[in-house]
Amino acid sequence: MLLCATSARADDLADARKAVEGSDYLSAQPALHSALKAGKASPQELAEIYKLTGIVEAALGNAQGAQLAFAKWLTLDPRGSLPPGTSPKITRPFSAAQEQAKKKGSLEAKADTTQSPPSVTLVVVNDPLKMIAGAKVYYSADHKREETKSIDGGKHLTIALGAGKRIDLRLHGVDEFGNRVVELGSKDVPIVITAEDKAVVDKKDRDLLRKKPEGGGQEPSDEPEAPRPWYFKWWVWGIATGVATVTGGVFAYRTVEDIKELDYLNANSLAHPWSEAQAVESRARTDLLVTNIAAGAAAAFAVGTIILYVTRPHARETEVRAALAPTHSGGALVLGGQF
Repeated sequence: MLLCATSARADDLADARKAVEGSDYLSAQPALHSALKAGKASPQELAEIYKLTGIVEAALGNAQGAQLAFAKWLTLDPRGSLPPGTSPKITRPFSAAQEQAKKKGSLEAKADTTQSPPSVTLVVVNDPLKMIAGAKVYYSADHKREETKSIDGGKHLTIALGAGKRIDLRLHGVDEFGNRVVELGSKDVPIVITAEDKAVVDKKDRDLLRKKPEGGGQEPSDEPEAPRPWYFKWWVWGIATGVATVTGGVFAYRTVEDIKELDYLNANSLAHPWSEAQAVESRARTDLLVTNIAAGAAAAFAVGTIILYVTRPHARETEVRAALAPTHSGGALVLGGQF
């Protein structure tokens, strides 16, 4: 029986679509009425029914009926649009419906669930055209046979469910004919209600819960963390910091000596050839360049050493946060947490 009703609705919609494409609006009108009153349309099919109804009513001179149908279409599909070149007779009520939709917003609903007692509530957040006339839920407790319940009217439609440790459900907001205006959950991705029964949680489930605690974090495992490779050991970077610092210090000292020697040669230029002063100046520039490079490397290695040290494995008592903050003279490494 359901198959026959679904087939009839599909045939009516297909006939209406074909008639509109052929500009046979008088034939499309009753087919659209039948498709709507069959009460089996999905949200996408319902949106198409209202779209075609708006086109048909506008073409037949019923501007008010066309605007209402277009408004319902845009409530279901806010991005809906007519193809370029559509007759102004049709675009005028559509434009009016667009303005109305911008002011009132699109259809919006959500599902709220409770575990004790098991229930689901369809919360109608926004329904400017009062399209949702009831709610229908399909649910299965503990993977048993699927059951169906429904309720009429209201903005908060609560449906009590059967008891179970796990309830899979999908919730529909339906119109006065039973068409699905909104769908929450599906067979493949259902809404799930689970009982908080710790006694039935087996070892495997406990391990999964430990790995995925509430809040999205990851609880430390009892097993030791995998060691880092040697080039990510904090002490390796510390040694590199020391080498770069010593190198920078040596070349800084050489730079100072070069400058002193250059000053001496300039003061006694008559006793020394110009090429000698030029050689000392070149050596001073090289020593200064090496000094700057070594200083930069030492700073980088020092930052890396600090970060690698405070984030090293097995330091569970240490909670550290590191961040770079701008300062007037450049930047600074800011550490925070519990040490």
